[in-house]
Amino acid sequence: MTSSPTQTPSITALQQRTARMREALLGCGAFWGAARHADPLPTLRDLACDWLQAEDLDIIVPAGTGSLNAEAPERLHAPITIGRRVVGRLEAHRTRPPFDDDDHALARALGPLIGAVLEQSSMQSLVDQYAHQAQANADTLDLLLTFGRRVVSATADPLQLALQLATQVPSMVGGERASLLLIPPDAPDEPVLVLSNGTISSAERAREVRDNGLAGLVLRDRAPMIIDETDTDRRWISLKLRESDAPTRCAMAVPLSWGDRLLGALTVTTTKTHLFNTPQLNLLELVACHIALAVQAANLETRLTRLTDTLADANARLSAGLKAVNAALLSGEQNELTDALATIAQAADDLGQAEASMRLVALTPDL
Repeated sequence: MTSSPTQTPSITALQQRTARMREALLGCGAFWGAARHADPLPTLRDLACDWLQAEDLDIIVPAGTGSLNAEAPERLHAPITIGRRVVGRLEAHRTRPPFDDDDHALARALGPLIGAVLEQSSMQSLVDQYAHQAQANADTLDLLLTFGRRVVSATADPLQLALQLATQVPSMVGGERASLLLIPPDAPDEPVLVLSNGTISSAERAREVRDNGLAGLVLRDRAPMIIDETDTDRRWISLKLRESDAPTRCAMAVPLSWGDRLLGALTVTTTKTHLFNTPQLNLLELVACHIALAVQAANLETRLTRLTDTLADANARLSAGLKAVNAALLSGEQNELTDALATIAQAADDLGQAEASMRLVALTPDL
């Protein structure tokens, strides 16, 4: 039995529609694969263009305010939706044959599919961002642990300690250079400026930074600070002309404090603008806490070493004075006895001052 001429075209058309629908369904996986791309739109355009057998196709996100009605048969418009929310639209063009009802039906199916892919891509980007942030936090904790180990095992000399620690700071907070301004407790008018390149600036430069620089401003305000653009911020203008290397464009600084005592300030700079943010400033504050602890411990160690030397010297002079007193008593020399007693008195006075200093160190927590 043969088909009539009127039946053959409808069967052929049905077979073509079925084949096209099968190809479209088989291609759905490629759409979901595009969600794993950093920018899924180019792949989605190509896939949608194949679906609709269009000559060219564009995906516009967000949708804008244009009309979605297609007046020309060679053009096709359809909304891209996520749920009931329209987030974009697709626009396709094909000269021959013009778009028919099947094309419009496929376009209506494409809208939610592309919207779901875009939503998945957005969610995947958010998940990746959280994963990167978690890894960054883990890396930061590792850096802080390593930094803490350097702090507790560092030299007891404050200046050498500052040189060792300053070189580690830039890489921890994403900067390029760092400087550590120290205010010695025994000589507050003689600040020391240590640079992350392992050098120590001149005394004049250190005083200029303390008096006019960002570090000095942080010391006076006792608060951390970020300068996003040094070219337009007057807080940096007084020093920027003195730079001999790549100019600083962005900077942040935090105070080093121990109780009520200011030990100095830590500054990190970069040649890029608007680089530092609040999390980096918070991290720099945490690093500054470690450095302040190390510097305070080194200052105490240095002071205790000096007191120990003072006690040892006073004890030696006291012993020598007592021997001189015994010798003077045996010989009957009045002048020798007077000199010996003066030596003992001076040694006793030095011991008293050393004891007072040790009590001050032990009883005052912010020294």
